[in-house]
Amino acid sequence: MFLLTGLLVLPGCGKPKPPETPVQKALTADMPKLRQAFATASPDLQALVDEVSTGLRYGDFRACLAALDKLARAGGVTEAQKKTVEELTAQVKQLASTNPSTPPR
Repeated sequence: MFLLTGLLVLPGCGKPKPPETPVQKALTADMPKLRQAFATASPDLQALVDEVSTGLRYGDFRACLAALDKLARAGGVTEAQKKTVEELTAQVKQLASTNPSTPPR
């Protein structure tokens, strides 16, 4: 009899489920677009594109934004490339605002 009572009481026991967290929009940075815009650029500019990519990969938004700033001010950058850099800069700033901590180097 005690066994039967125990079996009936146990299913009612348990931890309440935590409320589901709301799903946030996925924030991304369009790195392929930047790479495509600078595909035929000088090696110096492509090195800056690599710095942007590395900064994004490791969540080092300060380094990423610094490299984007250098790209925006570099000589020989076309208007289309500048627009792409501006778009990516806005995306990275948005990412940085949602993830303010940057990992140590």
